[in-house]
Amino acid sequence: MKTRKTGSRHPLLLYKRVMDRLWRYTLVLGVLLFAIWFWTWWFGSSVIQGQQDLWLLLGAVVVLSFTLFAFFARRMAYVQPRRDHIRLVTPFLRTNISYRRLISTHPADFAQVFPPKDASWAQHRLLEPFYGMTVVILELSGYPLPPALLRLFLAPQMFYRRAKGLVLLVPDWMALSTELDSFVGAWQQEQKNRQMAPPGALRR
Repeated sequence: MKTRKTGSRHPLLLYKRVMDRLWRYTLVLGVLLFAIWFWTWWFGSSVIQGQQDLWLLLGAVVVLSFTLFAFFARRMAYVQPRRDHIRLVTPFLRTNISYRRLISTHPADFAQVFPPKDASWAQHRLLEPFYGMTVVILELSGYPLPPALLRLFLAPQMFYRRAKGLVLLVPDWMALSTELDSFVGAWQQEQKNRQMAPPGALRR
């Protein structure tokens, strides 16, 4: 039986939640800016001081452009097990986590990893749909990129607090966990076979 080279793409729910909120909020702001610009253009009177009509229109275009980006970007973030690494993708970040860095994977209750009592009001509203869900923890010997750089593109709740690692919140944690066990096991067996193979055997 031939081993698959890639697993399924598992959407990152936390990233989708952030983008869902952003596109709705920016849509309201963009429509408001456009409405103010249209009022000043149609009636020929400015509701603010100075020649700011062009800036209003430009601001509306920029904000609505970001709305479109956020709307489509919400489904662009995913994690995918592969033959020798885990692929982590967001619209602005693509990185591979080698299985050599992987210490362990295990499920955990999201509410225990990030207790609601420790969250601010804004954080609680953001995370409320996920309390009661199960996440997959990747404990790592090191991050694939400097942590400061990763934090620019990943939400704080994607970093494991108790050790170096990542918190993966996906729609089907059991499917992701099963795939990881399968791919990591196959990779470990491949490494063991390479070590046991006689010199020159792998070149054939």
